[in-house]
Amino acid sequence: MRTAGVGVWLNPLPLGQLVWNDNTKAHFHLPQDAQPTIELFFERLHADDRERVRQSVLRAVEDRRPFDEVYRTVGPQGQQKWIHAVGRAVFSDEGVATQFDGITLDITATIAAQQLLREFSDAAPAMLWVTEVDGLCSFLSRSWCQFTGVPEVAGLGFGWLETVHPDDRLAAREAFARATEQQCSFALEHRVRRPDGRYSWVMDAGQPRLGPDGEFLGFSGLVTDIHERREVEQALRRSSQRYSRLLESIDQGFCVVQMLLSAEGTPIDYRFLECNSVFERQTGLVQPVGHTARELVPALEDFWFQTYGKVAITRESVRFTHGSAAMGRWFDVFASPIGEAQDLQVAILFQDVSQRVEQERRLRESEERYRGFLASTNEGIWRMEFQPPVDLRLPPPDQIAALFANGRLAECNAVLARMYGLAEADAAVGRGLGWMLDASAPAVRHYLEELIEADYSMGEGEWSVLGVDGRPEWFASSFLGVVEEGCLVRAWGTRRDITARKRADAALLEADRRKDEFLATLAHELRNPLAPIRSAAELIHRGGNDEARLLRYAGVIGRQVTHLARMIDDLMDVSRITRGKLELSLAPVILQDVVRGACESTHAALSANAHALTVDLPDIPIRMLGDEVRLVQVFANLLTNAARYSARGKPIKISLRSDDGQAVVRVRDEGIGIATDQLARVFELFYQGGAASERGHGGLGIGLSLVQQLTALHHGQVQAVSPGLGQGSEFVVRLPLGVSGVASAVPGASDHGRRSGRLLIVDDHRDGADTLSDAMGSMGYEVITAYDGVEGLAQAEATRPDIAVLDLGMPRMDGYGLCRALRQHDWGRRMTVLALSGWGQTADRERTRAAGFDIHLVKPIEPQALAEAIERARAGSGE
Repeated sequence: MRTAGVGVWLNPLPLGQLVWNDNTKAHFHLPQDAQPTIELFFERLHADDRERVRQSVLRAVEDRRPFDEVYRTVGPQGQQKWIHAVGRAVFSDEGVATQFDGITLDITATIAAQQLLREFSDAAPAMLWVTEVDGLCSFLSRSWCQFTGVPEVAGLGFGWLETVHPDDRLAAREAFARATEQQCSFALEHRVRRPDGRYSWVMDAGQPRLGPDGEFLGFSGLVTDIHERREVEQALRRSSQRYSRLLESIDQGFCVVQMLLSAEGTPIDYRFLECNSVFERQTGLVQPVGHTARELVPALEDFWFQTYGKVAITRESVRFTHGSAAMGRWFDVFASPIGEAQDLQVAILFQDVSQRVEQERRLRESEERYRGFLASTNEGIWRMEFQPPVDLRLPPPDQIAALFANGRLAECNAVLARMYGLAEADAAVGRGLGWMLDASAPAVRHYLEELIEADYSMGEGEWSVLGVDGRPEWFASSFLGVVEEGCLVRAWGTRRDITARKRADAALLEADRRKDEFLATLAHELRNPLAPIRSAAELIHRGGNDEARLLRYAGVIGRQVTHLARMIDDLMDVSRITRGKLELSLAPVILQDVVRGACESTHAALSANAHALTVDLPDIPIRMLGDEVRLVQVFANLLTNAARYSARGKPIKISLRSDDGQAVVRVRDEGIGIATDQLARVFELFYQGGAASERGHGGLGIGLSLVQQLTALHHGQVQAVSPGLGQGSEFVVRLPLGVSGVASAVPGASDHGRRSGRLLIVDDHRDGADTLSDAMGSMGYEVITAYDGVEGLAQAEATRPDIAVLDLGMPRMDGYGLCRALRQHDWGRRMTVLALSGWGQTADRERTRAAGFDIHLVKPIEPQALAEAIERARAGSGE
């Protein structure tokens, strides 16, 4: 009880002097040597809870009701705790209450967590709601209120029904009532009034909330905006009605699809716009209209997208016979373009010929299937004949002996032969069962005993043997016998090497252990900042006129919140990188500025433990193309890591040098060092060293992993070096400088003075185009602005600019097409053309280079950096 934090109270009646254990005293902010009384008990209760608890005590003693209350206790300095108390009165044989006993539990953290949950729900973009057991709505998230324009208080209870379209309101009410009565999940579609009076279609879905004993507590659910989908469905229904008679008169499958292309113009999917009833019978796809092929058949082969995409793009019909493994069918197909070219629509007439193709396939493969399978499988396969046959009436031990004595391999594949060190399968023919199985191994005998009990028809058995490297190698073997007249005459079997799977299972267990360790560390690291935040908040709440103290407490809160935010940011970065969602905002950077930024961001952490930081930077600027924010993060993480694993007052050094086309940054500390066998693991996600003492330095074990992954995104490398434990460590980051190099190789690249030249900016994001135009104009450029590719081409033909800065994704004509159009003119071929886009992957850069761009820049970019890039490009072209 004591170690679990449970308070125990054993109070004699009538209540006067009370008997509490130390945990109960702590729950009431009392020292262990305190002598609690009933007066002190009520004195320490929160004033708002006091009368309610007093009445509950009376009911427990006088009416024999159980005592179950949640209340707040208040300490001498006003500090509060939330307490859950459960107890009952003890009565004598004469019915007289003699004792009032029970337990208490501190639930302050639970209450705080509930508040955090509500704050999270309000911050979430999804429209969330909660109802109680009586069906009344008790919670609506902020996003629902913003979507409907109705305050939460007006939507509670059944007020939310007032936002439902009058034509849908009764059906929605009845559906919700049925779900509440049946206590089951539900999903319904209806229209909801928006703040401007329009109605939008939504899906309202709910799941039952259940208590610890399975009791129904109400529903929790979310509202999803499906208006656009409903509009599409209505349009498709109208189209279907126009052609229904014609489509139903065709005795072949027919459909019209619209091709969906990627940003690069590659076919990736198609949407069914209409089809006839024969379509469903011949494909097995039910109600396909409005859905895409990948939605209906996720594993559909790429052949279909490429073939129909070519028809839509080239406007050339095609006839072919082809099969789909994902659909399990073969089709004779005629596909022809339909509609306007920009519609990318294809009409498809087809016949299911699966039965015919299957018959042809069976006829063609009947002779080669078996041998082909033996040659192509990665499993060892064998057939054994038993002569004489094994009598199934024999006792199991005698049958096992007969299996080894009478069985001889009649054939096997090369895979099985290689498993046993033979070069050819023929060399295994004639060998007995003992060649494959060790009769003395307990696992083998147990497997054979189960096999006999199952009449020689059983699944796989697994066992291991010691490999040449001393590590266990695992195999799975199967055995399927052929029994005739009560005797086993032959058997088929397989043998698979499952060593990789077993080792993978072991690795998964290790990963699961590390996950549990990480979650425990995360809980610890999140709680650490909460203690000073709570204390500082309480001290601020108590007030006072000492402004210096208030500022100090506010500083404590600020630092701890910053620490929490940094941990969350690191976790989000790891998640983005792991899922391949993190993209760099590349721009020219000076690495001296990056290192200084990292030093500034970690100044507080280093100063807190009196670490003297030595910064060694060269005088000549070292430039590269990189994401300045992420590079600052890399070096800041290394400095923070050095401070975390160094004793107070130990010095830390960071240096920058240029070496053979690379920038080399070294972070050196005199901390605890790294064991030689741990150097290879320090960059693993969530890894924090091999000993608990090392993990005691705090952190989540993600900082160094982020360093490695962010460095790799910059095409660089990071290395950890340490002589050993207690001898400090050094982390070395190497980044390629590329064409930027050291110092200013391009005259005027860093010139912040006036610019000249006629500059065309084309971007469909008007605010972005206008503000960039103003900024570039203030630098001296004569700026012309356009908001799509067609307008941009017209402006270029009219004004003949010297430079063009083009967005890539624009309506009517994208940036690629505009660049190609400009390059067709003599004056356009002399123009400096830059791509400025949110897309910055390698494939995007290759595509802009192929379209004729001089430079590819990634948004957002500082106007000064854009001007420098323009001048470098103009200087490189000889302008």
